[in-house]
Amino acid sequence: MLEDVTGAGKTEAALILTHRLMSASKGQGLYVGLPTMATANAMYQRLAAAYHALFADNTRPSLILAHGGREMSDAFRQSVWQPSEQTAENYAHDDVNAMGECHAWFADSRKKALLAEVGVGTLDQLLMAVMPFRHQSMRLLGMRDKILLLDEVHAYDGYMVKLLEGLLHFHAAQGGSAIILSATLPAALREKLLSAFSEGARFPAAEASDNAGYPWLSHLSANGLEEQPLATRPEVQRTVAINWLHQRSEALDIIYRVVAAGQCICWIRNTVDDALEIFQQLLQEGIIPEQNLLLFHSRFAFTDRIAIEDKTLSWFGNRAPVSERRGKVLIATQVVEQSLDLDFDWMISDLAPIDLLIQRAGRLQRHIRDASGQSKAALPDERQPPVLHILAPDWQPEAEPGWLGPSLQGTGFVYPDHACLWRTQALLRQYGEIRMPENARQLVDGVYEHKIAAPPGLETLSDMAFGKVLSQRSVAAQNLLRHDKGYSREASDFLWDSDREFSTRLGEESVDVYLAWQDDMGELHPVEPEGDFRWEMSRLSVRRSWWQKRSAGFLCPDEEALEQFRNRYHRPAGQIVLVSETGEAPYYSRRTGLIGEPIV
Repeated sequence: MLEDVTGAGKTEAALILTHRLMSASKGQGLYVGLPTMATANAMYQRLAAAYHALFADNTRPSLILAHGGREMSDAFRQSVWQPSEQTAENYAHDDVNAMGECHAWFADSRKKALLAEVGVGTLDQLLMAVMPFRHQSMRLLGMRDKILLLDEVHAYDGYMVKLLEGLLHFHAAQGGSAIILSATLPAALREKLLSAFSEGARFPAAEASDNAGYPWLSHLSANGLEEQPLATRPEVQRTVAINWLHQRSEALDIIYRVVAAGQCICWIRNTVDDALEIFQQLLQEGIIPEQNLLLFHSRFAFTDRIAIEDKTLSWFGNRAPVSERRGKVLIATQVVEQSLDLDFDWMISDLAPIDLLIQRAGRLQRHIRDASGQSKAALPDERQPPVLHILAPDWQPEAEPGWLGPSLQGTGFVYPDHACLWRTQALLRQYGEIRMPENARQLVDGVYEHKIAAPPGLETLSDMAFGKVLSQRSVAAQNLLRHDKGYSREASDFLWDSDREFSTRLGEESVDVYLAWQDDMGELHPVEPEGDFRWEMSRLSVRRSWWQKRSAGFLCPDEEALEQFRNRYHRPAGQIVLVSETGEAPYYSRRTGLIGEPIV
C-alpha cells in the first residue's frame, strides 16, 4: 500500500513492483481497477505504451479496456485484432506503432475481460467476481493469477469499501497479490483493507501503526506487516496557503483580477446548479470575453462532454502554451478532481471534505512554470505562491444545522456529514495551509478520525451520516459471497435468488436521457450526426429525483415514438429530450448542458 502526494509517481512505482512480482512468478498478469470510466480511460492510454515491458519479447499479451463505455474508445476499438489478420510470428515488438492491442476473443464480451493478460477498467469489474452475478466464477478465475493494482481507493463510499474488503479477502485466499495506491487514505480505511487481505491469506494478525507518517509504505506478507516512511521528490513537495471567502462577490473579484493579470483560474463548485449560476452570471456581466469562459460538469451529452474535456486540456493541460492559458476561466464541478492532468495558476473551491480539497489543490500550480506561465524543467516555480481560496460560511465554533447558509445549501446535500465539513474548516483554520507531505496525515486523520470534537449542534447530522455508512456496509456484506461457504445455498437465505438484483454501487437511481431531434415524418435522430455510437454519444445521465422534478419543462416525444425508440434500440428505461438538429434548446446548450429552466 503506497500513500504519497499527487504526482509523486505512485503509478510508476506500482508498475515496477508489478514487474518484480511477475518476475518472481507471483502473478501472470495485471488488472488496474479505478473509480470511474474517465480515470480508466486515462490509465489505459498510459499503460498502452508500457505494458509490453511486463512480458517476454516473444509473446503477444492482450491489453483490454474493461468498462461499460469502452466501445466508444477509438484507441481500444482500433487495438482489437483477429488471429487471421496478423500472427504472432510476423509481429515485431520493435515496431514503434505497436502500442496497446487486444485479441478479439477477449473483447467480444465484458464477462471475459478479466481473462486477458492485462486489463484496465473500473473497480466494478473486479467486484462482480465476489458477488452473485452471472458468470461470477469466470471473473474469479480471470483475476486468480492477476496482480491487482487498485488506485484512488479513497474515492469509494461505505458500500464499495465493504465490497473492496471482500475482494481483497477472496484474492488473498487465492494466493494473489495487490498493490493499493492513494494520496489521502484515512487510518481506519488503511486498517480495514490490511485486515481484509490478512484474513483472506490467513496471515498472523498484525496491527497497523497508530503513528503512520506520510508518505507511507505498508507491506503485508506472510512475514508480517512492514511499515516505513518514504521520501517525496522535491518537485512535488508543495505548500498551498488557505484564504477564506465568505461571499460569492469575493470570489468573482478574484476571478476578475486574475483575468486582468493574464493568468488562468478554476472555481470548483459542489453542485451543477451552483456552477451554472456562476457561469451565467459571468456571461451576463460581460467583463470576461465569452471565448475565455468554459463550463464543465456532468450534465452534458457525451459528445459535448468530450469536446469540453478536450478544450479543458488544451487550455490548462501540461503542454498548454501560454497563449492558450492567458485570461482563461473554468467553472467546474467534481469532474476535474481526478484523472485530468490540469494546471491552474489560481483556484477557488467551495468548502468540501479535506481529502477532496487536497485533490483539488493538486491541480493548483501542478507543473513547474516561469512567471509568464511557460513550462520549465526544474524548480523553482516562478509564479506567485499558490493559494487555495475556499468559499465557506463564517467561522462558527458552535455551529448549528443550517450553518452552511443559502450560498452553500447544495454543498450540505452533496456532503451530508456536516461535522466532517466543520472539522475540515477548523483544521485548515488552525494550520493555515496544506503542506504536502508534512501535514497531510494530520489533516486527513484529524478530520476522519475525529481528533477534534464537532459542535453538539452537528452531532445529529453526523450520526445520521455515520448510520448511513453502517447501513451501506451492512447491505454490502449481505451481497458479498462468502469464501468459507463456497457455492452453498446455506451461505445466505436470498443470495442466489434469481429475482434479486445486485449492484456494485449504491446511490440514487439514475435516468439515461438521450438528446434527439424529430424530422417532419416524426422520425427521431440523435444529435450526434456521425459514427457507430450516435445514440450513446447523445446520452447523459441524471438522478431520477432530478428528472421527476424537472422533466415537465422539457419537450419530449409522444409515448408512441418513445416506446418505438426503446424497443428498437433496446433501451427499456431511456428517456428522450427533444432539441434542434444543431443540439440546442431553451433547456439545453452545448455550452451550458441540460438545465431545469430555460437558459436566459
